Amino acid sequence: MDAQAIIDSLEEVAERSDDPAPQVYERLFARYPETEALFIGDTRGAARGQMLRQAVETLMDYLGPNIYAANFLRAELRNHDDIGVPGEIFPRFYHAMAEAFAEIAGDAWTPAMQAAWEDLTGQIEQIVQVPARTI
Repeated sequence: MDAQAIIDSLEEVAERSDDPAPQVYERLFARYPETEALFIGDTRGAARGQMLRQAVETLMDYLGPNIYAANFLRAELRNHDDIGVPGEIFPRFYHAMAEAFAEIAGDAWTPAMQAAWEDLTGQIEQIVQVPARTI
């Protein structure tokens, strides 16, 4: 994965948007409408903003030393399952991030950024993939 392309994309987004959270959640809710109900109490968007910040911080660790990212993602999969977020939806948050970030970056979004995000989201799906239980 081209970590520098991911970092470059985050820098482009930061230059163009003070708060990308609304676009990320717009994408998430459009793709998975059932997730919007999970945020009904988040009337000011604080939980959404915190979740996006944590996702980016986890992403930065994953791109670098990966001290905690993989285990954190697996733990959050379980936490989200406990509040009714199906496992297959959890990693899709990163897909929503990539789509929203591409929109925000506009013409600055490069094929290298797109490829890096596709690779990243595929890796995240692999990390949180829960193997079928055998009896």
